[in-house]
Amino acid sequence: MKTPDECRTIEEVRSEIDRIDRSMIEIIAQRRAYVHAVMQFKSSAQDVHAHERQRQMLAVRRQWAAEHALSPEMVEGIFRSLVDHFVAEELTILAGRNGT
Repeated sequence: MKTPDECRTIEEVRSEIDRIDRSMIEIIAQRRAYVHAVMQFKSSAQDVHAHERQRQMLAVRRQWAAEHALSPEMVEGIFRSLVDHFVAEELTILAGRNGT
C-alpha cells in the first residue's frame, strides 16, 4: 500500500484506488451478512423499515463524514442507497418466511 504522496504515476494511483474499492466491496458484503443476521429479530415490515433507526444511523454517518472532512450529503446518499437496497432484500426474506 502506498500513500497518495508516495504514488509517482497515474497507474500507481489507479492501482491504489482499485485496492480501496475492492476493500469497500468486501466490507459491504460483510455488512450485508449482518443485515441478513438481524432478520432473526424482525417479524414485520415495520421492523424491517425501522424508520427511527435509519434516521439515527444516517445522522451518525453524517457526523462521521464531517469528522473526516467529507461531504455529509454524499455520505448520507451512499448509506441511503445501501439501506434502501438492504431493506428491499429484507422484505423479500420476510415475505419468503411468511409465505407471501
